[in-house]
Amino acid sequence: MQEIELKFQIPAASRPALSEALRDAAGAATRLRARYFDTSDRLLARSAFALRLRQEGEGWVQTLKGRGDGLMLRLEHNAPLGADTGDEAPALSLERHAGTPAGAALVALLARAGRTPADLVLQFSTDITRIHAEVQAEGAVVELALDIGQIEGGGQTLPVWEIEFELVRGAPAGLLALAYLWTEAFGLWLDARSKAERGDRLARGVTQGDVPAVRPLDAAQPWSRQVAVALSPVLALVGDVADDLASPAQRVALAQALGRLAETLRAEAQAAAAADTVAALAGLVFDAAIWRRVETQALWLSLLEWSLPDAP
Repeated sequence: MQEIELKFQIPAASRPALSEALRDAAGAATRLRARYFDTSDRLLARSAFALRLRQEGEGWVQTLKGRGDGLMLRLEHNAPLGADTGDEAPALSLERHAGTPAGAALVALLARAGRTPADLVLQFSTDITRIHAEVQAEGAVVELALDIGQIEGGGQTLPVWEIEFELVRGAPAGLLALAYLWTEAFGLWLDARSKAERGDRLARGVTQGDVPAVRPLDAAQPWSRQVAVALSPVLALVGDVADDLASPAQRVALAQALGRLAETLRAEAQAAAAADTVAALAGLVFDAAIWRRVETQALWLSLLEWSLPDAP
């Protein structure tokens, strides 16, 4: 299956009010303890995969996530292991993902690299309390999940305070509309960095991500697809820039990716104003505060809507 979700970081000043708002939406709390696996040379992380065992309530679930379109879509397969496994984590088994697109992609990745499932070892862990609730928005049903806790790896810990919006059913436009309302109310900022990516960095003792690969644009593709391809490296970089963690190479890459995105947007009259804004942002890659502003988040959400396959 493919999940459609967006994740946002929460400013410290907004955390109490946001937590209360989610509880008012009949939110339930669940403790999630997870263990993430990879090869010693980070084959999965470098290939945008995440493989974990997570305790959810009374039982464990093995989850495999793989690269989607780099925006809202990701491959995902969950294999519940029952409620009688206790607190001790069960053994990892890739057979649980057999016959799924995500499972097939991981097996192929390991085979190309000359690796086997035995090469997958524990890299880092997370301990999260999740407050979640389902909300209706413009005909869609969206699950809001507030995650509070920490990531542990490499002898270090990293605090987590983030909220995810995941589409349960309906059109993605409903998710985007709801995300905008919460962003405006609580000053959220979009962050494509997963817990797996942040945990991998922690385990390696680094704070900065890699410069993402840039895929070529295909003028024969629909404009919405061209926007998606041009937007992907931008969103991969803005998390580190907003956190003021980005390396000079990441900042240069972001400026270049924004320039390419602006050119793509100028192909449609409806996006002319957005193209000008994107082009202006290319000169502000050293100003972390700009990337956390509500106006910047509204821009990303507009561009995500234009990137949808059914966008006009």
